[in-house]
Amino acid sequence: MAWSSNDGRRPAWESALVPPPIMVMGVSKKDRKPHKLVEAAARGSLLGGHSADEIDNINNLGGVVSALVLSFVLGLQYMVAPGTEEMNHADYRSLLCKSQEFRVFVRDVFKTEDIGTHSEEYYNFTQLVRPGVYMDVEQFLMTELQSIWGEASSGSDHIDCIGDKDVQTVVALTYDDFPTKRLHAFALQSGDFYRWSEVNERIGAISSALVFAALLWSIILNLSLALAPVREDSTGTALVAWLMIGGPMMILNYIFLLVGLILFFVTHGRQLMAVSPFSGATSSNTVVVSLFSILLPIFVVGLLLGASSKIWADYNAPKLVAAGAEGGPGEVQVKSDGEVADEPSSMKAEEN
Repeated sequence: MAWSSNDGRRPAWESALVPPPIMVMGVSKKDRKPHKLVEAAARGSLLGGHSADEIDNINNLGGVVSALVLSFVLGLQYMVAPGTEEMNHADYRSLLCKSQEFRVFVRDVFKTEDIGTHSEEYYNFTQLVRPGVYMDVEQFLMTELQSIWGEASSGSDHIDCIGDKDVQTVVALTYDDFPTKRLHAFALQSGDFYRWSEVNERIGAISSALVFAALLWSIILNLSLALAPVREDSTGTALVAWLMIGGPMMILNYIFLLVGLILFFVTHGRQLMAVSPFSGATSSNTVVVSLFSILLPIFVVGLLLGASSKIWADYNAPKLVAAGAEGGPGEVQVKSDGEVADEPSSMKAEEN
């Protein structure tokens, strides 16, 4: 029998049977003292005391919700794209409120554009709106609209303007006869004029980008957690180390998702206003009733109840002594109110 040396050590063939240290994605499982920052974080209640499955479930929830919302956001983006019938209607109404130049342009187009189907016909500016009641569209465009609303610059004035019953009436009487090509040509040549479709498109694009980013980060976090040695490490130190970087990423990822959801709701409400011929009532139902009276209070109450349930559970749960705090490195002790924790295993070994 061949020995590796004459000093009593094990045979060479026996040493060959000893398995090498376990490697997890290139990280050796040899004894290595954790970094001081990781040890300090493990003693805290924020990062310590979690399990890998718990963190994995939180990541999976964010990914599933992001994927579900993304499908709706992308569908809504096609609806708010400039050039659709709904967006043309909204742009026409917005330009009437924003630009005196556009009001003059509408008057000039109707005086020169043939709107007849089978014979030459020009727009009649005197329109019947109720039995025996007529509206002078030209006078309203040239003088009344300017005197009441001017060129509504602020957002609140603009919403009030497009919700005005006379403005909505003029839009209903003129939009179908106004050539879409003239609307697009004016918007292109005028340059900086406000377009409802442009704002909708921008908000929808930001919403889709944030939700898509939340989905990508959920995938990255899941892969990172799966490849990290958090389940192989029975002391929980690896999970604490992962949470020091992955935890803030998870919080930021949920912020992406939350802001994306809010912007999705805003785009949805603006789209409803765009397609509605009664934008004043639609704005009230969407913003005042749906958002501020129902959705926002329910969200705040749910947030407070969820936070309260977490705090109440922490208060009534057994007290956890983090690793290294009392029982030495790598041990976690549990104390219940009125009970004495077991002695650390290292102390028991010394007594024996």
